[in-house]
Amino acid sequence: MNNEKFFSTELILQNELILIRPLKDSDIDSIESISYSKELGEFGARVKNRNDLIEYFNYCFSAKEKKTLYPFMIIEKENQKPVGITMFGNIDFYHKRLEIGWTWIAEKFQGTGINAICKKLLLDYCFNELMLRRVEFKIDIKNIKSQKAIKKLGAVKEGLLRNYNIQSYGESEGTYVYSILNKEWK
Repeated sequence: MNNEKFFSTELILQNELILIRPLKDSDIDSIESISYSKELGEFGARVKNRNDLIEYFNYCFSAKEKKTLYPFMIIEKENQKPVGITMFGNIDFYHKRLEIGWTWIAEKFQGTGINAICKKLLLDYCFNELMLRRVEFKIDIKNIKSQKAIKKLGAVKEGLLRNYNIQSYGESEGTYVYSILNKEWK
């Protein structure tokens, strides 16, 4: 796989519960219906109104055009309701790795297992279709909820990147790096 082919692919992943598909311009209204909550982590802290949301969408599409992020919409299949957004990033096909992240799940779906289902679909695709060797996750030191969730999937904590990011709350003390290797994924 190469970046040109990958980013031109209309990637659809699904099971009986959720559909993961590329984010579209037309998704903004449905995403807005579940936005603007402090329970949405970094996304919720940064995206507080329609103008912020438009800026976020523009960032997603610009990053996809530059081939740095592949943003997805997550949809509950039964009711066709928006669940949230997730992305592939830091994609390196030569070294057979990428990062899954930039994920936020609507407040009403948090704690329901939807995030784990989403991550499993993405990981299956990474290891079984893309034949990657490694998938990474980077999680802010203060985001305990996401750290616990990713550990449940079998991710290994590799270390701390000190003073790595600026978050909505200010300068972060660090970001933990987790990974799952192809031989570890069942």
